[in-house]
Amino acid sequence: MKRLEGRNILLTGAASGIGKATAERLANEGARVFCTDVQAAAVEATADGIRTGGGDAIAHVCDVGDPASIEATVDAAMTHFGTLHALCNIAGILHFVHTHEETLEAWNRVLTVNLTGTFLMCRAAIPHLLASRGTIVNMSSTAALKAHAWTSAYSASKGGVLAFTYGLAIEYGKQGLRVNAVCPGGIETPIQKAFSLPEGANPNLLKRIMPFDGHRGPEDVASTIAFLVSDDARHVNGSMIRVDGAMCT
Repeated sequence: MKRLEGRNILLTGAASGIGKATAERLANEGARVFCTDVQAAAVEATADGIRTGGGDAIAHVCDVGDPASIEATVDAAMTHFGTLHALCNIAGILHFVHTHEETLEAWNRVLTVNLTGTFLMCRAAIPHLLASRGTIVNMSSTAALKAHAWTSAYSASKGGVLAFTYGLAIEYGKQGLRVNAVCPGGIETPIQKAFSLPEGANPNLLKRIMPFDGHRGPEDVASTIAFLVSDDARHVNGSMIRVDGAMCT
């Protein structure tokens, strides 16, 4: 029996990067995965690839910055599955800019997707996860733990996700719900590959956020998430796990 056989999992950000790798890993371990993303064609490609490989996945378009879209997505997942065992909040956005040049619109957009979207998805899913004594994995970042230049909005949002995770774990732990966070760093994803320094930025600051063992693929984060949603992590709650090659040590 595969470790996640019989589990129904809702996952955001499944179109690419860590979200796609996680959807594939969870399905490979036997889970039925409800793959969501704002990119319709790309999330369908993820689900189709899983099905082609013998896994069980369905694609659904969801904008985690839109409360109505989130409610509709959780309703659709419950209609499809009947029971929900895990929620993985992986969708996120990032841009690099000098803080004094950051616009309020851009700041609000990052916090809306990364932090408020995580809250809204949890709020909609928690009643169902309490019924199944399930689990939540939230995507934070090493940006929540150490100084990252040019990412004020992103760092603030990921710090908020981490604090939110701790609060949920203690609030719902006695009801059987586990909530943990993963803090990746030095992972090759579309966000990381799109990195460009703001004009006039000091490139020497990059040395502070480089992992010792080089950049790794999103599958290294996916394996950690698979562990957290499995029974192997039944005594892991309210924890933050770094996947960063010791960059924050």
